[in-house]
Amino acid sequence: MKTNFMKTNFKLLAVAAFLGLFLFSCSNDDDDLNADINPQRFENIEIGNLDFKVPQLNVDLHTVFDYTGNSKVKKIYYDIKPVNVSNPSSGEIRWQVLDHLVPEDYYEGQINPHVHYHIYFDPNNLLSPALRPAKGIYSLKITVIEEDNSESSITKEFEIVKNFSNVEVGHDNEVDAGSDDLHIEFDYDAGNNKVDEVKFELWFEEWRDGQNVPAGSWDNIVVTLPKNLYENQSKSHIHTHMAINPDFPVGDYWLNIYVKETGGGQPFKLSVPFSIH
Repeated sequence: MKTNFMKTNFKLLAVAAFLGLFLFSCSNDDDDLNADINPQRFENIEIGNLDFKVPQLNVDLHTVFDYTGNSKVKKIYYDIKPVNVSNPSSGEIRWQVLDHLVPEDYYEGQINPHVHYHIYFDPNNLLSPALRPAKGIYSLKITVIEEDNSESSITKEFEIVKNFSNVEVGHDNEVDAGSDDLHIEFDYDAGNNKVDEVKFELWFEEWRDGQNVPAGSWDNIVVTLPKNLYENQSKSHIHTHMAINPDFPVGDYWLNIYVKETGGGQPFKLSVPFSIH
């Protein structure tokens, strides 16, 4: 009986050892799958801003990076996954995007492309999302495949933050043609910090000759708001009107709102689309 007992124990230990080795191997395989490949090829990465902070009220995720390769870039893929995210409320989701192909015109034929790409929160409602990412930490994996079929990838975490609320640009994001000002209103919560600076950046397609950029290219106007509207406030209500050219043509425009907080860090950037009609 003792011999049988020892044989049984030996078999159980062998099975346990095999399972342990199998689990360890699987774990290592998972680590390998998630490991960065040639991360030194990626530089100057922005996700939202240089601090990787993204206001929830954006309509998309702003990304920028420089890539240095050995041959021309053939494909670029994005994968986005929730890491530590709060329970979604109404109109929110645990945002996940798999194998999203960045359009080739952002890098086609380039060995060392500078990629500036926006991926929308809600592909079915691009400029007015019905669903937005819930607050919390997400990961963005960027995968680059070159023409020689070599692959490089890097994974960075970014944070969706809820610091802007009650945002109004124009009336329901529309402005009447011939208007000479743009109504802008929003609330901002800096938490334990205070608001240090607020800037507006209006982007429009240039329709005139002899300007900063050729006609047909995107141009911009930058305005810094007076400090008395927000100075030393942790919770600010901004209501102002930005002067605009009454000759702006009918079409689509973007207003970037930059809020810089005390205590350092990059300004938070909220991009709001609107139209003149």
